[in-house]
Amino acid sequence: MAYVGVGSELKRKKWLREGLIQKKTNSFWSTFSGQDASTAVVVQVNNETADTGHTVVFDYDGNLSGKSTRGTDTAYGTGENKKKFSTTLTVERHRLVVNNGDKFDAKDIGDLSLAEHADSRDKLADLYMRWKDQFIFDTAQGLMGQAPTHIIDLSATMDYNNLLDIEKKVKTSSGFSTGGTRRPLMPYRLSNGEGVWLFLVDTYMAYKLKASTGYQNMVYNADVRGADNRAIKGIIGKIGSLLVVEADTFFGETDAAATGFTMDKTKVEISGMRRKDSAGKWTGMTGYDASLQQISRGLILGAGGIQLAMGKMPDYKYEATDFEKFSESAMEIWCGAKNTKLYAENSDYSKAKVAGYNFGSIFLDVQVQA
Repeated sequence: MAYVGVGSELKRKKWLREGLIQKKTNSFWSTFSGQDASTAVVVQVNNETADTGHTVVFDYDGNLSGKSTRGTDTAYGTGENKKKFSTTLTVERHRLVVNNGDKFDAKDIGDLSLAEHADSRDKLADLYMRWKDQFIFDTAQGLMGQAPTHIIDLSATMDYNNLLDIEKKVKTSSGFSTGGTRRPLMPYRLSNGEGVWLFLVDTYMAYKLKASTGYQNMVYNADVRGADNRAIKGIIGKIGSLLVVEADTFFGETDAAATGFTMDKTKVEISGMRRKDSAGKWTGMTGYDASLQQISRGLILGAGGIQLAMGKMPDYKYEATDFEKFSESAMEIWCGAKNTKLYAENSDYSKAKVAGYNFGSIFLDVQVQA
């Protein structure tokens, strides 16, 4: 069965790209994404020549840390090698499909201006944004085959004092429940140049924080008055150097037979953060039990914490059966994502090590249900 051509390739891809741009505002991660690692949490690299199985390379330069030479001591030969770190990401092809039924019957199926094609494009673009967002959420929470290297375990508490302690741990890069001393997360830059760390919490963690006396006292006594007050607006906002943002809750299904999480095994209804039951099952997995003890996993993310590689330009495909009586449309995407974990090309630092762990991520576990 062959694909039925829908316009020229360039026209078709341009038409699809316009639909994706229109739906971009629906993406949770678009605000935190970019191509500059200093200003983005999700670093996106586009390589339109990358097909299935091709790798995209991310390069990072390290700073010098050498000593000086004093007086007439010989300086030549004491130069420090420039540190270089890198990582690669493999691009895979994914397809999202919509069943058009027989709506195209007796129509010029090669005409992109048809309402049926436009409707299919809009629905696929909307699904793509939720699918890609969930891809990043699951990657960020350490569910895509990359176990977290540094975890802060708060047991069953989550209050304002915890936020102060979290900020201290992030700044000093020590005192973790899992994982030793590491190089501090690099803050990413807001549009005004201010450096912050993104602290993502789910609804259950946000509830525990907002219900705590310390947070309520801070909101009442220290926050701005009027319409911008956090209690009135219902937001969490910036506390110290932490930009605390509440993410949506995941709704959907994940095939538990999969080894780890792969996006071809997840049906996304609403993209968002998952939580884990005491049996080790995450929200949406077959066998997940919401009545068991529940652990929410928050995320402290710095600059360049997540890598997203986009390969060939997304394409719109159309296929008909039974003499073009029934049809389906598909969006074809080449992409890959993972938590940034760097490899030292020459040598690492002796104390503030960079290679071999989640470069821009620290994980926060909180028991939100006994």
